[in-house]
Amino acid sequence: MISPLEMDPSKLIPPLPSAVTTHDGVVFDPRQDDWRVGSLATKARIRFDVFDRLSSRMVHCLKWGLIIALQNTSCSHAVNLYARFKAFYRSVIEATDTIHDEIELSHILTYRGRLSASTEWYLGVIRILLNEMGNLGFGIASEQAVEYLSTSTIRGNIKGTSVRTRDSEKGSFTDTELLTIQSALNDAYAKGDIDLTAFAITWLFLAYGLRSVQIAALKEKDLLVSENDEGPLYALRVPRAKQQGEKARDSFKIRYCGKQVGTLLEHLKKNNEARRRELGLSEDDCPMFIANEEGKLPGLRFHMNSSGISNVLNYTIRKVTGLRTNARRFRITLAQRAVDDGKDKHTVAELLDHSDTQNVEVYFEASPAMVLRLDRHLAMEMAPLAHAFAGVVVTTETEALRGDDRSSRIFDRSLNNVSDALGTCGQMSFCGLAAPIACYTCRHFQPWLDGPHEEFMTVLITDRHRMEAEGYSAKIYTIRDRTILAVAEVIKLCAAEKEIRAEVAA
Repeated sequence: MISPLEMDPSKLIPPLPSAVTTHDGVVFDPRQDDWRVGSLATKARIRFDVFDRLSSRMVHCLKWGLIIALQNTSCSHAVNLYARFKAFYRSVIEATDTIHDEIELSHILTYRGRLSASTEWYLGVIRILLNEMGNLGFGIASEQAVEYLSTSTIRGNIKGTSVRTRDSEKGSFTDTELLTIQSALNDAYAKGDIDLTAFAITWLFLAYGLRSVQIAALKEKDLLVSENDEGPLYALRVPRAKQQGEKARDSFKIRYCGKQVGTLLEHLKKNNEARRRELGLSEDDCPMFIANEEGKLPGLRFHMNSSGISNVLNYTIRKVTGLRTNARRFRITLAQRAVDDGKDKHTVAELLDHSDTQNVEVYFEASPAMVLRLDRHLAMEMAPLAHAFAGVVVTTETEALRGDDRSSRIFDRSLNNVSDALGTCGQMSFCGLAAPIACYTCRHFQPWLDGPHEEFMTVLITDRHRMEAEGYSAKIYTIRDRTILAVAEVIKLCAAEKEIRAEVAA
């Protein structure tokens, strides 16, 4: 293949080769007008038949420019260049009646006039593409257009707004939301509502705040297990996946892996055994999360791609909590919680696997977290959204599992009338959690219809207000917020049941 860098500008542009291999190892025929390219991070079509108002020379040069980008940079970068150029073309050239052989200054000025302060960065991407193509000998813009772009100040993409403002839909999760997700996720898996793959993928996002592409690149061998006197110790070798000039598994970071996640991934590997044998994969080459198709990426057979991982996460969270979310929010949450806990910039950059600290500044600029002043009215309003209560309300003690066992009764000794039980514990084995605080968010708890739930919530809220007034850290006095919301949900369920009973009796 002729290198554009070695080409004499006075000679004709070389013909396109019959095959090109991208930086990620995908082979395609660039002579076609429909390219199918991809990586673990993205999968896309690059079509040139849409440029019917550009001369064949311009299309030929554009192909060369994108070939070089695909060979030397990530697929995501090349696809972004193409997407922004296509948007530019459709904005100012597609509707014209002539065939163009050059990007003119008037095109650039018209396009810039149609952009806003928040979208002006689109023109910056066009500048990158046109400059790179010109430097390689594939110029498609006039001298005036190139000069204007080179000397213009173009606003960059505004990043981090959702982080700075702690956006409730795009920024970090609150402590209550995070606890809701964890509890609902565990409960859904225990009930069989979600499968092991979805459970493991979501817990990796919760535990590490990884990018989807990093989870997609994981292989079974990346779970490192050692033994000591106390049992197995786990570590996870995480592919860095997004380092400039590297492929998905060119470099790694070793992360501590807690017993809960380590045991979960070991269970997943065992669950993969039958599928691994069916596909003829060795344990060293088997992906942690096995796709239905082999794919075209060398060394990454049967790996799920980034969008597949993201889709599993989004579907799982929506199913178990009703929340609409994305992978990025877990990453933002990891960083923001670290900053709120007093971690320095270097620690936060290490957690996010950034090569420097420039992109973590935004987390330190974020406005202070607003701590909800939780009272009875607000708790009752929020209860249906939190889904904190996991048990089942029973009408009488006799209807409860273990209702014939008086030792299963749950009391709150701080109440005035300690003889009134709140409900029954249906757990058959020993539970080391603090009753009754932990009970309302436990799926084994069966609160009684006539239990003193209102009184218990009053005690919890009063104690919260006391700690707040005495200057305790919000980390301390918000610990029981999820329990308060669960008690509020029980109160609402009991009220609804009593109303139904009253209507039937009438």
